[in-house]
Amino acid sequence: MMKYIQSLSILFVFAGIFSCSSPTGEATSPAALSAGEILQRSLQFHDPQDKWPGAALHFVIDEPRIQNPDRLSEVFLNNTEGAFSINRRYGNTLVTRGIVGDSCYNLIDSVLVSPEDTAMMRLHRLECERTQGYRGFYQLLNGMPMSLHAPEVNLLPETVEDTFAGRKALRITARFNDPVMSEEWVFYFAPDNFQLLGYGYAAEGAGEYIRLDGLVEVDDMKLPRMRHWYSQANGAYLGSDIYVIVETL
Repeated sequence: MMKYIQSLSILFVFAGIFSCSSPTGEATSPAALSAGEILQRSLQFHDPQDKWPGAALHFVIDEPRIQNPDRLSEVFLNNTEGAFSINRRYGNTLVTRGIVGDSCYNLIDSVLVSPEDTAMMRLHRLECERTQGYRGFYQLLNGMPMSLHAPEVNLLPETVEDTFAGRKALRITARFNDPVMSEEWVFYFAPDNFQLLGYGYAAEGAGEYIRLDGLVEVDDMKLPRMRHWYSQANGAYLGSDIYVIVETL
């Protein structure tokens, strides 16, 4: 479900990005903005100092799911160095997956696991590709919408006035050359301040949408405090990601 994304980029139209007025001085309706302009204004709301590319953060995330209501993840993410680790408990066993430089490592109950211990590697699914997938997933979602402003993401120029979770919204579409869960995603922004409200994706035989709730401020960034996951097919609630701790390293 989660593929590693080391670099994402964006193609967008530059005309009028930092101005709300037309060349004649008349106010520009939010619906008349291109997708790139909407994203740029959302970045001004969420990350006005452009801190995300160099961020080094510690997250503790309560991640209840219908089938696993007690899931909790501790994530360390360094965007400058590419370093990453995630601690998650499975029953009484604490599993740590991490990346330093180009190398993956794993610990079980704080004891380093040798890559040659194939039985332990298989038992806990400790493949490096899987750890890279975790890093890509948390880089992408923890950094929304800033993570859209990176290599290999193409924004479709069209914008649509829509509603999302009962609110008026501006909808844009992004296509990922190196997809995470799905090649094509849609994103919803508040027309007044361009706060990201949520997003969704379609995948083969599935599809989900994510409603964002609240903000947490850290290092001049406004990050979503909660993500709530729902099925695209029937709107059924699937789980949440609730940020208990967000702090700089």
